[in-house]
Amino acid sequence: MTESEDGLAHASAMRQFAQFAEVSGLDLRDLCPPDIYAYVEQARDAEWLPASAHVDVLQAAAISSGRADLGVAFSMWCNVRGFGPISLLWDHCTTLDEASRITRRYMHLESAAMRSSTDITGHEAALRHVLMAPARFGGSQFLQATLTLQLRIVRMLLGEEWTPIRLELDHPAPPSIRYHQAVFRCPIEFGSDRCALVFRKSDLHRPSSRANPNMVRYLEKQLAQADSLWPGDLVQQVRYFIAANLTERKANLPHVARLAGLSPQSLQRRLAERGTTFAAILEQVRKQTADEYFRTARRPNLTELSHRLGYTDASAASRFLRQHMSTGARALMARSRTTRTDTGRAVTA
Repeated sequence: MTESEDGLAHASAMRQFAQFAEVSGLDLRDLCPPDIYAYVEQARDAEWLPASAHVDVLQAAAISSGRADLGVAFSMWCNVRGFGPISLLWDHCTTLDEASRITRRYMHLESAAMRSSTDITGHEAALRHVLMAPARFGGSQFLQATLTLQLRIVRMLLGEEWTPIRLELDHPAPPSIRYHQAVFRCPIEFGSDRCALVFRKSDLHRPSSRANPNMVRYLEKQLAQADSLWPGDLVQQVRYFIAANLTERKANLPHVARLAGLSPQSLQRRLAERGTTFAAILEQVRKQTADEYFRTARRPNLTELSHRLGYTDASAASRFLRQHMSTGARALMARSRTTRTDTGRAVTA
């Protein structure tokens, strides 16, 4: 593996997408800019690519082909078990909650492009996906693809007849959503404040008829071993663990050190050797999270932002913006509105 500012992703997803494009009659060489198409060629032999590569290839191909359903179509076609070791575990899990927990814990072994969280509100649960990699043309297709894959995983566990309460997407609706509706079989809310699959909270703990606890234990041991040998850059690893634990307010030094297999003192020492600190990385991740939130939220508010930043109240989020980003919520809201206006066409591809 080599270092990359936006983290890394296993090349298996890119190889699957290249195969999908071929059988679908899509010429990725013509659809993608040359520097973006280069990642498709690299994936033939490389094990790892920049995390943003699949995001950009998928979005560029959707825009150029006029296929607003490309991400959904790819995830309905792909081999669910073809995304590395974590994908072998999903259909053996005893519950959806277990599958979600293990995925959050080990997703960095597959891709740093996305993180997920489970939000509980009343009788509803939402599996939220958040784009973590920089997106040159927008990330709507990638997020639709990951949520479609999430849908297939839930149906593997709970039965093909399973339907969510609704699908929420944070970008405008394309001209036609007929294929989206056929796949998800539920209401779809575009222009939402998040990208999430919303369903009954009770489904989280509904036993799966396909559960194989012994296989789950075996595969989870394999993932833990792979994690201990994970050669990724330590700073990027810490960045990922912080991002994955912010909303649960567990992005603290002891918890992240434990996830990295180190003591807090050892983690701080190794980060110091790389010219940084845990606090500096935490600040960087919070800045990225705030930027992403104001860029995508239709109606941003400080209460929601404080949740995403790992704070308990809105005043803490407001202080963070002033102290670490030298601005306030109103300025960021105005800037995000301008950005969405300028890039709206690309995002709805």
